[in-house]
Amino acid sequence: MSARGKALSGRGRSRALSAEPFTATRDLLRAELAGDLSRGGYVLRTDDAHARDRRYFDKFLVLSRPGMLTRAARLLADMVSEDCERLAVTGVPSTALGTAIAQQTGLSLLLSDDDRPGTFGGELFAGTRVTLVEDIVFTGRRALGGARALREAGAEVLDILCLLDRQSGAAQLLAGDALALRALFTETELLEQPGQAPR
Repeated sequence: MSARGKALSGRGRSRALSAEPFTATRDLLRAELAGDLSRGGYVLRTDDAHARDRRYFDKFLVLSRPGMLTRAARLLADMVSEDCERLAVTGVPSTALGTAIAQQTGLSLLLSDDDRPGTFGGELFAGTRVTLVEDIVFTGRRALGGARALREAGAEVLDILCLLDRQSGAAQLLAGDALALRALFTETELLEQPGQAPR
């Protein structure tokens, strides 16, 4: 190999990604999401309309970073039902997460069609068993709308899978439509301090 080739080869090796940033354990990811504000987590911001502090989870800082996205996807992939045949997503953030989960599971994606709201592109047939992937679930209205659209298209929606349940009524709303919400984390879990008893 020429000197230039060796130099390029050396540069390539130095830039190669190691497997370590993508190692997934639930406890480590929980601590990272809850505590490292520079890479996604909780910050406090004032809501003048209600004159109180509200917690805000910056999902974009989480979902835009390959290491965190891959770790979350690996953990969520283990939660996908064995009966699931397709993953469905309805927005850009959930598409990032859904794509990462699809790569872990080998399941195909159903993508929401922005030009035709309520429709999905991809291989969707009557009776297809689908898990709807959401990033952050708050009230559950968006997830409910997506699940209903999938049902109208003939899919059997198994459940809603999300990174974080903000615990603001989504589980109850979805249960009213016979839909189970399965979250990798709840807000209560992220707010717990190490060694603190669950609230």
